[in-house]
Amino acid sequence: MADFAHDRCLSIFGQVYAAAGALVFPHGARVLEIGCAEADWMTPMLAMRPDLQITGIDWRAEARPAPTIHGDVLTHDFSPDSFDAIVGISSFEHIGLGHYDNDPKDVDGDRHCLARVARWLKPGGWVYGDVPYSESYRVHGTEYRAYDDDAVSSRLIQGLTAHGRWYTTWQAQFITHPPPFDPNLLSYVAFCAVKE
Repeated sequence: MADFAHDRCLSIFGQVYAAAGALVFPHGARVLEIGCAEADWMTPMLAMRPDLQITGIDWRAEARPAPTIHGDVLTHDFSPDSFDAIVGISSFEHIGLGHYDNDPKDVDGDRHCLARVARWLKPGGWVYGDVPYSESYRVHGTEYRAYDDDAVSSRLIQGLTAHGRWYTTWQAQFITHPPPFDPNLLSYVAFCAVKE
């Protein structure tokens, strides 16, 4: 297994990838990483799966081991049905808030991004994301959005079929089932959704 442990959200991806069986990349899959500048997901992923054809996109420029696009995910376009999988490691909650290098503002940037993701995925393709969890949906200034379960469904899984949801606590405990306890104990929620 690749080393994703050096970053909290990369670690969440690594735990879901190892435990869930929901994140299956076909051999030679075309994969888009949205928000590739903050944490380096590509290097450990390509070490484990060198067959993947990964492209990254971010408003901020950052050197990565695969091709990257320095641009706005809300205006840069890909052809429909371009990707087998799309990955957003702690990125969807930031899109459109204008926090990183004065990135373009769109109050519904997360929603608009995921609508584009649904077009870019091939039928049978999937999207993975992890976002901060809260007992109710909130926007924290320009920094990030936090999501409850309803907001994950309505803002991030629109037009796709939910394929799994996983949670982590503030103590980094990984939970593979819906929380039957106080939502304030949770820090992140990860989700996978499939294009039918």
